Amino acid sequence: MTGLREIARSAQFATAGGVALMTAPADTAVLSAPHPVHHVGLDAVAARRPLTEAPTTGWRFLVATESTAVASSEVATDANGQPERFEQVSEGPYVQSTAWTLRDLAGAPEVQTDTYEPHLLKIPGIYVVALWLRQLDGDGNLFVPLAPAPDFLEAGRVYREDDLLDRLAEPARQRLEFDDTPQS
Repeated sequence: MTGLREIARSAQFATAGGVALMTAPADTAVLSAPHPVHHVGLDAVAARRPLTEAPTTGWRFLVATESTAVASSEVATDANGQPERFEQVSEGPYVQSTAWTLRDLAGAPEVQTDTYEPHLLKIPGIYVVALWLRQLDGDGNLFVPLAPAPDFLEAGRVYREDDLLDRLAEPARQRLEFDDTPQS
């Protein structure tokens, strides 16, 4: 925690979340809710490849005090899934959104009959970050976009993989077709 507290004291983290992390007593700020991180490219989304085939690119932990999540910390992994390097500390909106979504899902009827493991799915090309509930004893994976979500998704709504791909494929295709080369 000392390293995270030092980062929080730096100017780039001088916001409300950074203050919460910086001022949290050492015995109350803990790393919690570890979950794998997966990245998906636009080509895979546009082709409707299974999201469940997304490679694991890291592990994310919530940094929590007694009352709230104040940050997240990510560690990148190598091709064998072994920790490779520190990736980032974030205090952005996905921190609280993750904590709230995990809390809300604990009582959701969709997750009561099976066992799930939380993962984080990132599709940076279309600004999507979703909690992926990987079903441990089947293929009934669930995905919950985190807030803020792009307007083609509803943050907090539980999607099955096919339903989510239905909403993601066209925005991914449009982004791939967009010509963003500099114009003179």
